Amino acid sequence: MIRRATEKDLLAIGKVHSACFPDSYITQLGKVSSSNNNLLVRFYQEFINDAPELFWIADDEEIGIVGFCMGYYMDKDDQMKNFIKRNRISVAIKTILLLLLCNKQTWNKIFSIFRKGEDTIQKIVDFSNEHIKNDKRGDLLSVCILPEFRGNNVSQQLMEAFLIAMKESGRELCLLSVRTDNNRAINFYERNGFKLYRVRGSEGRTYMKLL
Repeated sequence: MIRRATEKDLLAIGKVHSACFPDSYITQLGKVSSSNNNLLVRFYQEFINDAPELFWIADDEEIGIVGFCMGYYMDKDDQMKNFIKRNRISVAIKTILLLLLCNKQTWNKIFSIFRKGEDTIQKIVDFSNEHIKNDKRGDLLSVCILPEFRGNNVSQQLMEAFLIAMKESGRELCLLSVRTDNNRAINFYERNGFKLYRVRGSEGRTYMKLL
């Protein structure tokens, strides 16, 4: 069943995130969090508070939550900043702990903050929708499905629900970012009408779709 996410779903959403993105920095923070201080839960709490209509889950009757799709409005994009601000002490302590434990993903995150060069330069390749301002844009931040449920049309249903909700909110353009080497995701987005909008060095791409 595809339905809107609620706060009660956040712990399960965090578990799906960890299974799908085991190498992400935010997943590493979740690993050293206690159940009552789960930073993954707090991270997604920011998004569900700001735009609950853009947070959708796939809920299996027997297994529970097997995937989710979520994002934000581009003129209301303070979620990460607010997460860091409200949890700065916990984030700092856990980041230091991960660094001391020689956690590779955390070290890579720290290095990326200071890295400069061609791989951080963004270049627009399609200017056709530049007249659409941020108050009419939204961002699809994540489509996340447990590996064993991929290929069963779950991601398609989630994204369709997300895009309908975004359009109903008055947005005209949806953006999303993806790594250049994520061919599976790129093929999925292109099949659904997303077109290349911007490149970031050799590492990332941003796609767009008119709603």
